[in-house]
Amino acid sequence: MNVQERVYQVLRKDAALTGLLARDRRSPCIYHGKSPDAGSYPVLVYSVVSDVPALSADGEEIERRVTVRVHILTKDGAADAIESAVRKDMERLGFRRRQSLEMAERQQFVKMIDFCIGTGVEA
Repeated sequence: MNVQERVYQVLRKDAALTGLLARDRRSPCIYHGKSPDAGSYPVLVYSVVSDVPALSADGEEIERRVTVRVHILTKDGAADAIESAVRKDMERLGFRRRQSLEMAERQQFVKMIDFCIGTGVEA
């Protein structure tokens, strides 16, 4: 299972987190890469934004650093409980928070959080 699949599985299985999110026809609104504009908020969007070599030996890549960005999109800017749940889930996977920023875009508030992990090349 690759990094983005592991992230999705952990976020989707967290009942406390999914209870805070809007739902579409199939499940809680957790999307990879892009969310459809369904008009329901809050939603999560996650994606791998960086995957770079970190350690090489004998011409082989041994370890890499992967950064996953999670966007929390809300209508009212209230993202603290969602952020707390996401941070716990990501830390459980071995990620560490690298940075976060907030912005308002169109009629949404967006909180972006970057999480980084070192992983072997086979993962």
